[in-house]
Amino acid sequence: MNSGIYPTYGPQGLQVWAISDEPQSTLEAFRDALGLSLPILLDPGGATRKQYEMVNAFPTAAYPQQWLIGVDGTIVFFNNELEHEALTTAIEAELAKMGR
Repeated sequence: MNSGIYPTYGPQGLQVWAISDEPQSTLEAFRDALGLSLPILLDPGGATRKQYEMVNAFPTAAYPQQWLIGVDGTIVFFNNELEHEALTTAIEAELAKMGR
């Protein structure tokens, strides 16, 4: 993540993953081309997308999407546009719940 979100909040407990139902070889090529170091989780069949109702949140299937899952496992932020301030506010609120 080049936005500085992970380097800033990772040491405080933020975990960042990419999740996709694309083939592993496609994802590895994407990761390598962008020089990403975050884990890419495979979601064959789109089970995660279905569980979190991503299709209903963004019917146009715009990518990339940001989803922040709170400390209690619920979705506390989602968007398909980069809104750095809103995302960092949500991250800070969740980290505060963890006492960080």
